[in-house]
Formats: sequence, structure tokens, C-alpha cells
Amino acid sequence: MNKCVVWGVIVFLITVLSLSVVSAQTCMISTGIGNRLLPDTDCDRVIDMEDNCPFIANPMQRDAERNGLGDVCDLYFESINTQPSDFVYNGRAFNTVITLQNNRDYNIRNLKIRVLVPELNLESVQYIDNLEVCDIKTIELMLRAPQCVPTGYYKIIVEASFTNMLGDKEAILGLTSIRVVSDQYCQMVIENNQTIGNTIIDVMQIQDVYQVTEAVFPIRITNMESSDKEYIFSITGLDDWGNSRLEPGSLIIVPSNTESMMNLYIRAKKDSAPGERNFVVSVQSGNEIQRFLLIANIKQTGEVDKTFLWMFTLRIVLISGLILLILVALFIGIKKYFTNIKSEQNMQYY
Repeated sequence: MNKCVVWGVIVFLITVLSLSVVSAQTCMISTGIGNRLLPDTDCDRVIDMEDNCPFIANPMQRDAERNGLGDVCDLYFESINTQPSDFVYNGRAFNTVITLQNNRDYNIRNLKIRVLVPELNLESVQYIDNLEVCDIKTIELMLRAPQCVPTGYYKIIVEASFTNMLGDKEAILGLTSIRVVSDQYCQMVIENNQTIGNTIIDVMQIQDVYQVTEAVFPIRITNMESSDKEYIFSITGLDDWGNSRLEPGSLIIVPSNTESMMNLYIRAKKDSAPGERNFVVSVQSGNEIQRFLLIANIKQTGEVDKTFLWMFTLRIVLISGLILLILVALFIGIKKYFTNIKSEQNMQYY
């Protein structure tokens, strides 16, 4: 008999019988020599008054959430993992994979799952409409490691909050961590980065880039100084997977107290594998250089589904063939009609 059935039977018995009455199946144990016998309803060698789940056997008294309710009668995190499991590069996305099990004796509705990485100021939320009794559910929440954060381990807090059967708000907590690693391009930004005088540069940091087609990263340059300035752009980190071009060019002159736009076009090579790629945009003005880490999310160009095209072509051919047959039949009929008329006109009567 599985645990859920056992729990259902026990709940039914508790409803019928008074909690003060010890049933014939209840074990009686003593906490020490000479001490009186005390009830142990689930016979797990832990007396009821000390048992964190008195009606289902749990001799190990596991309580992952440390909320005083044993896991075998509680909503608890069966597992919390990250994908990738070893580390994630700065600026890249990762998933927190959470498996929940509801061992309470009622369905839990409107369950809110929240994942936080406080040190990186990250948060993601997902809801489960209904988690039934004895049900197990796995969900994934995606987060993105910020660009150019120091390499290290960062704590991930998982919170499941809900309203229990009595109408009270409850929350259970889980914990894991993720290691964020700075790649070579981020190291370049961290070690050599600076600002260019009184210049504001806004850059689109991430874009989807399809193979063989261009994606644009707009860059806005605002010159807040009292004189015109020239800015020279260069791109690093595309050699293995893509190509770039700048429009209107790699050099742009921005007049005093005005702003101008530079468009960076990125094209992924045909053999580039899907996934995120980091690269660096360097902006130089005089002896000052400011660098930005950007992300290209390479995606395969979807093949055109030709099924509809073939079906459409086939229908056109069939319809055209039918029209041609009708025209041929009409032509033959008309020709035969005029032939008969001519024959009648040439007929001699005696």
C-alpha cells in the first residue's frame, strides 16, 4: 500500500475517532527504563508528542525545511539544481530546476515559487495553479548572470509560498548556489575599462542573431562637452563565429551637446553553433577608451516548411488540368456542332 493511500486511511480514522483515544493499532513505547508507556501511533519508535509526523512512519524525522513538520507530511523541495550545474559565464542564462512534492493531506493551490540571487539582484517568479495530494512537480526558472561580475559562488534562495488549509500564509525555503565565471572578454572590460570624459554611451547589450542574417545593435552616443568629439569603434571576439560592420562607419563625429546613432550589424557564420557568444565593443576618443561586453544569441535560421507550397502547387495543377479538359471538351463539342450543321446544309433532297 503506497504512502498516499495510507495517509488517506489515517485521516479518515482520525476524523471518526477522537484524537484522545488510542486505537488498537497504536504502539506504546517508553522513553526509558521505569518510565510509563507513551503512545506511538505510527510505530516509528518516536512518541507522538515528539514526532514531527505522528501518523506516518518517519523514524529519521527528516525535516528539510526545518518548519517542525516532517517531510513525509509536508510540502518540501525534493531537489534544487542548476543547469548548467558546474558554472555559468557572466552574462549567460542559467536555469534553477526545482522538484516539489506535496505530502500534505490537501491540494495546494496558487503556489508561488520565487528564486532569488540577492548578491546579483536577480529574481524570477513562477506559479503552480494546483499541486495535488502526493503529487510531484518539476519546474524551471531562468535567470541571467549579470555582465562582468566577480568570479565566485553566489547563493540562490528558493521560496515556495501558499495559503494552507487554515487560511494562514506559509513559506518554505530552499538553498543552492551557482558559480559565475568571467570569460576573457569580460576580463578585458574589467581590467581596462574607463569612461570617455563627459560622454554617455547607451548600447543594446543582447540580441538574437540568426545564421547568415544580420542583427543590429544600436549604439547611442551623447556628447555633453562644449566641443565636438570624434569616436572610433572597434569590435573584438567575432573571429570564430561571426562578422560585423558599422554604419555609418567606424569613425563618427558628434557635435557638442548633441547625440548621434551608430548601428553595429552582426552576422553569424553559417557553421556557427547555436548559443550565446560574448564580444567586446571598444569606443576610443583621443587617449580614452570605453569598452562594452555584448551578447549575441545565435539561433539557427528555420527551414521553410514546403508542405503548404507543394499542396498549393498540386491544387493549382489539378484545377488547371480540369479547366483544360473542360475547354477541350467544349472545343470538341462546338466543332462537332458546326460540322453537323455544315453536313445538313450540303445534304441534297429529292
